[in-house]
Amino acid sequence: MSSLAEETRTAVRARPFLYRALAANVVNYTEAAAFLPVGGDRTEAVATALRRYADDLTYGEESRDVRVTMQSGLVAVEDGGAGLFSVNGQGFAAADGTGDGDSDTRGDYTGVLASGDVDTRALGSVIGRLDVTGVTVAAAGVAGDTLLVVVDRADGATAVREIEAALDAVPSVDD
Repeated sequence: MSSLAEETRTAVRARPFLYRALAANVVNYTEAAAFLPVGGDRTEAVATALRRYADDLTYGEESRDVRVTMQSGLVAVEDGGAGLFSVNGQGFAAADGTGDGDSDTRGDYTGVLASGDVDTRALGSVIGRLDVTGVTVAAAGVAGDTLLVVVDRADGATAVREIEAALDAVPSVDD
């Protein structure tokens, strides 16, 4: 049987937003304890476990060295292997299908590419920032030194600004 402290840490790790908030020391421990499905009616004991866990965490932010570009006029395609992005046969490509962006027919999507110091943590930061801004993400991924986010065409400029801001302050937590 695990201890209350172990159960609390497991419950926090299952909620990344709470994990980061604990590390940043911006949590009401009693409210967080009541929120977590741990400890039953032992809210104060869980709050104490949260305080101790927070003491072990260090929050930081790091700026990523990236170049952000935008390509408008993307369309959703089946068998998108030749496009900018493809997963399981579904993808996004330039409206003319060549992936080079030279087309008279404009697609409904915009791809925002960030090249440089990117990884899945950077992608998570980008997705979270776009989510709270209200920008719907149609597709996203990271491979090598490139991160791609596909959004509705009308959201392209907002997405570029938010992605640049997100990559300027990627959260990092050490425990």
